[in-house]
Amino acid sequence: MVMNFECECGNRTGLFATGDQDESGREFLELEDDDSMTYIIGENSVLFKCKFCGYTYRLDKL
Repeated sequence: MVMNFECECGNRTGLFATGDQDESGREFLELEDDDSMTYIIGENSVLFKCKFCGYTYRLDKL
């Protein structure tokens, strides 16, 4: 497990490294359980949405 996601409602899932890399050497991530969380990549942020309670978190682009 590379990253963990835990919602306020108690829903937990993680992201794991696949072992595959892009041309810059960055490793790809996949959701452990895509039935518990969705993500949306926008122009200026990434949204993580809990599929159990619907709460959405926003991670702004640096």
